[in-house]
Amino acid sequence: MEKKVSIILTSYNKPELIKKAIESVMKQTCKNWELFLMDDHSNEETSEAISPYIKDHRIHYYNSFIQPAERLKSTRYAVLINYALSCAAGEYVTYLTDDTEYHPNRLSRMAETLDNNPDYDVVYSSQKVVHVNECGAEQFHFYRFADRVLDQAAFQVDHCSVMHRRSLLGRIKEMFGSFWDEDVMHWNHGDSIFWSRLNTFSPFLPIKEVLDTTYKTPHSFQNTYQSLPAVLIDGTFVKGTDQKVYQLDQNKRRPVKEQWSPVYRGKTVIIPDPFLFQYEEGSCSNIPNYQLVQNRHSVYYIEGGAKRLIENRALRFYQFKRHDIVPLEQEELYALPDGPPISWERSGRIDHPPGRILFFIERELYLYVQGVLHPISGDVVKRFFIKQKPVPTSFQKIKHLPIGNPVYPVYDEIIRNLNITKD
Repeated sequence: MEKKVSIILTSYNKPELIKKAIESVMKQTCKNWELFLMDDHSNEETSEAISPYIKDHRIHYYNSFIQPAERLKSTRYAVLINYALSCAAGEYVTYLTDDTEYHPNRLSRMAETLDNNPDYDVVYSSQKVVHVNECGAEQFHFYRFADRVLDQAAFQVDHCSVMHRRSLLGRIKEMFGSFWDEDVMHWNHGDSIFWSRLNTFSPFLPIKEVLDTTYKTPHSFQNTYQSLPAVLIDGTFVKGTDQKVYQLDQNKRRPVKEQWSPVYRGKTVIIPDPFLFQYEEGSCSNIPNYQLVQNRHSVYYIEGGAKRLIENRALRFYQFKRHDIVPLEQEELYALPDGPPISWERSGRIDHPPGRILFFIERELYLYVQGVLHPISGDVVKRFFIKQKPVPTSFQKIKHLPIGNPVYPVYDEIIRNLNITKD
């Protein structure tokens, strides 16, 4: 008789993909399974997509009903998984996310491999990764191959490509105090922390076949957390799953009016909800900051709610693009207070530069924002400064400006602190 497999599927706001994930479980050649469908208080559309499937007696549905403010206090999917693990009855345990589909023989092949290899407690398989756009059309794909036994699986094996014996769970909880680590510092790599715990007791045995396909959308976990610094950059247009566009302004997220859609279209960064909602919502600004505007005679840069007159030479030096200039009514401009003008001196000394400007100094990138110059990672620049060219200069011309903390991806910093090697 087939041994029972417990599958833990975590879900949040992916109504079309969640249906395919569930159906991929129901189409398994192995029939002795139970599915814990752990939903983290998704929107109504997702709940409606899930509803028809929970009639199956093998599916156990759980809705966290968590409130937005509580999302910031823990790694949510780890909390859901831990609850499901406490209820799991299968001899084997495996995981699924709402943007992944199992191939039909996935459960049977993994269970068979564990049956035939009693010296191993964990197996992992090869995986197909498909990147799709917002319309669901494939852009490209690649494969993650399971080709060797892993004594260190962290940051090498996907969340959905692992099966392990349930008997490991008691040993893990006894040693570490929990199954998955719920600490919020592990929000983007909770699976790798758990893989490290599994590796304490067993290496990961490979199964070379491709047994699942995962779809990476612009809203997928890995994409939304990629290259995020610990503190988001002032002036960025952002949006979460509610699709509302905000501008980050002095540690607040301010809704942006629809009339500014030509400005933020193509420049909006998709941010995961827990990261976005740590910023308190502020009032809506009539004119977004860090925006070029003009009346009949002059061009201004909006910064800190004030208008800064830009001289023509400064406009060229800071590589502002004239097609980014938005015309404003004279009354709107007059209503704004005057800030210090933006000029360019023949001496080359840079005084009072515009905020949110990138500089290229001695082969390194720097961001000037809120009066401070910050070293910044190229990965962060690619994500937050779409099509913006850095201004080349030297420390001699800019040495009087204070230098602040670096702006680097928090993900890389966490990996260094954990002393885990990432291939």
